[in-house]
Amino acid sequence: MRDVEASEAHPKHSFEPQGYFNYFTEVEEEFVRRRGKPLLISPMDWALVETWKNAGIPLQIVLRGINEAFDSYDAKGRHFRKVNSLLYCQQSVEAAFAEYKLSQVGSEQTSTETAAPSGSKAKRKADTGIPRDVLLDFITRSDDDLRSALTRANELGKSNLGEALERARKRLAQIKASIEQSAKINSQAIERDFDSIDRLLIEAAREAIGESELESISKDAQSQLRSFRNKMDKDIYAQTVENFVLRRLREVNLIPRLSLFYM
Repeated sequence: MRDVEASEAHPKHSFEPQGYFNYFTEVEEEFVRRRGKPLLISPMDWALVETWKNAGIPLQIVLRGINEAFDSYDAKGRHFRKVNSLLYCQQSVEAAFAEYKLSQVGSEQTSTETAAPSGSKAKRKADTGIPRDVLLDFITRSDDDLRSALTRANELGKSNLGEALERARKRLAQIKASIEQSAKINSQAIERDFDSIDRLLIEAAREAIGESELESISKDAQSQLRSFRNKMDKDIYAQTVENFVLRRLREVNLIPRLSLFYM
């Protein structure tokens, strides 16, 4: 397996909502540390990390799986070749997560009973923890990106995508105005608004690119995952392919990722 450098810039993580770690960067840094040689992980690897995150696998479990995979690798003494993809760690991460879920059986009730009330200090902190200027700057940068994407869509005659981009910009403007006028910032509500806009844009991007090109992108993802498919959980495999497709759709159409986790 050859070294692959990711062609796109990694997501920014200057701030993340309370209770979340810098998931992507932590995973990448741990992988590079254990590998022992600098390597920018590939778009497919980023798709896999996003699958882990969306599947609710805690960061510490992912890091545990990565370390267990490398411990096993080191024990085999195969020092003549390097591990060049996070896909090598996939089975170990799944096994670590399965073990983690088993350890949580019976603790759900206790967790519910001891959870902080809805009006707790923790919840208030989560709702007000985002610096207003940081959030407004993110929205401004995202709108700039959407403007560039709109120009590109119009140049290519993608009218439906152009309409979706215009709607997205209007929604962002409304969110920005609301934030400027609000006494508090509700990060969960804002993230839901961002997700709604993101879904609108992705749906339009799918229509704009056409079925044949979508199939080509999907086949590319499946080709890269071919040697790992039988070792991956079916749902994890399907979601990783989908994440790869979504990432390519954003790249092709210059669509930014609208999420607090990409600030």
